[in-house]
Amino acid sequence: MKTAIRLDKVISTALVMSRRDAAVAIKKGRVTVDKQVIRIPDAKINPEGSEILFDSKEVRYSEFIYLMLNKPQGLICSTEDKREKTVLSLFPESYAEKGIFPAGRLDKDTVGLLIVTNDGVLSHSLLSPKFHAEKKYYVECDKEFADSDVSVLRSGVLLDGKLTKPALLAIDPLKRNCGTIILTEGKYHEIKRLCERCGKTVTFLERIEFGGIDLDPCLKRGEWRALSDAEILILKKNAGV
Repeated sequence: MKTAIRLDKVISTALVMSRRDAAVAIKKGRVTVDKQVIRIPDAKINPEGSEILFDSKEVRYSEFIYLMLNKPQGLICSTEDKREKTVLSLFPESYAEKGIFPAGRLDKDTVGLLIVTNDGVLSHSLLSPKFHAEKKYYVECDKEFADSDVSVLRSGVLLDGKLTKPALLAIDPLKRNCGTIILTEGKYHEIKRLCERCGKTVTFLERIEFGGIDLDPCLKRGEWRALSDAEILILKKNAGV
């Protein structure tokens, strides 16, 4: 059974604005539902079965926010910190008010793909040992990888008293100090520590894929965009949601 939702909540959620601003816009006649102007903020509608326009532009309602960020260096993956700037500083305040948070963490000096959402169930499932989604990184080290490093990482390395899950290393044949590593777990500084066990120091690290979603090459460092419906479905599938 489809649930009717207050119009001001639909507009507030879809356009990431305060409920108060949404109500003001509705009262000014800026919102139409099925080609009719609705000026009542608490009017109940079915967002899935209605054509909703705001200033003549289509409104796509989703209960949650799903964003892709190309994380730059120097920011920490947290919702707040008294000493350091967080990745949430890159978003308008209206997004923070909706309760967004990074799904998982990247080190302060690691760049690349970060999913930011307010869907706690999806985030938990993506990081759960049961459905731990694959994460792919591009890595550069101070020394060349050896062919033997591939089997070492695939066999697992003892970290924190436990053997890591297999990590898949693919060495760049032209620049053997570079390559990609795929993980299915998220131990603290895992890639850096794995490379250290192979006698290398990581000099650059970028996450390029997470949960089946590739980093958008059009996003510059610090830029973000909403995930497409197709990308959201891929994430949910890989998270078992």
